[in-house]
Amino acid sequence: MNDLQIDYFMAVATNLSFTRTSEELFVSQPAISRQISQLEKELGARLFVRNNQKTELTEVGRLYFELFSRYKADLINTKVEADRILGKKKGMMRVGFLEGWDLFGIIPPMIERFNEEYPDIEVVINCCGVKELTTSLLNDTLDVVVTMSNSLSSFSEFTTAPVAEVRKLLLFSSNHRLAGRSGLTLKDFSDEVFIAPWEIVDKMIVETIASYTRPYGFIPKLRFVKNHESTITCVRNNMGVAIVDEWVWAKNAADLRWIPFRAMDAISVARMSARESEPVLAMERILKEVIDEQEKQKGTSR
Repeated sequence: MNDLQIDYFMAVATNLSFTRTSEELFVSQPAISRQISQLEKELGARLFVRNNQKTELTEVGRLYFELFSRYKADLINTKVEADRILGKKKGMMRVGFLEGWDLFGIIPPMIERFNEEYPDIEVVINCCGVKELTTSLLNDTLDVVVTMSNSLSSFSEFTTAPVAEVRKLLLFSSNHRLAGRSGLTLKDFSDEVFIAPWEIVDKMIVETIASYTRPYGFIPKLRFVKNHESTITCVRNNMGVAIVDEWVWAKNAADLRWIPFRAMDAISVARMSARESEPVLAMERILKEVIDEQEKQKGTSR
């Protein structure tokens, strides 16, 4: 058994898809399957049930998922403590944000405050999709993340704290046939194709998108693309519209238009519950403070 096998197992267990994990990690599917087969052989048990329809953890697989989650958290905490005892540099603080957000008001003050407390720790930023953020927490490639609260609800391993409530927006091209009209509502776009990143495809998210449009009398026609960048590219080129939140940078693009509608979403800071080293807890606190200050400033300027 090695860390590569464990990492691949944790990623597939989170995605419940070998194909999606292969694309997410940029590793061939046979290579992932081979490593997990070797892990199953060593453990003497099947970890997944696979068929053409879905991939699921076996009962034994769930036990090992919990074990490896604790192992990853305990290992990093031990390394941090060992470095402290040995007087070594403490390494990196890895922070993840949802891709597509305008973070100019968050990242600079976050890094400044963290470096005041931990000058020897380098802050590293990674922006990615909701699924990759949760997978990266579980696989210990990120320490703290800021993401949509609804993407965290099914993970008992996480400690989460809501930090902001954001409006939902409908984003569309400046070349859209309705772009010049005033008084638009979501209902005016009921015949449009709604673009969304494919990685968020699960029953909860599909239902969430439908919950935004249902009060306006329709269920959207969905088209899923590779990632957030692909979503924005499709919208900019008038290939569909997209539901985003008000933190998204693209709302300021000259070739895009947006309208708010009656929906709000929560944003949370999250970490592994077992990760309680001082630097991780400090970053969690600083993120809460910085985001709270930014949201208050926005509220004053509105």
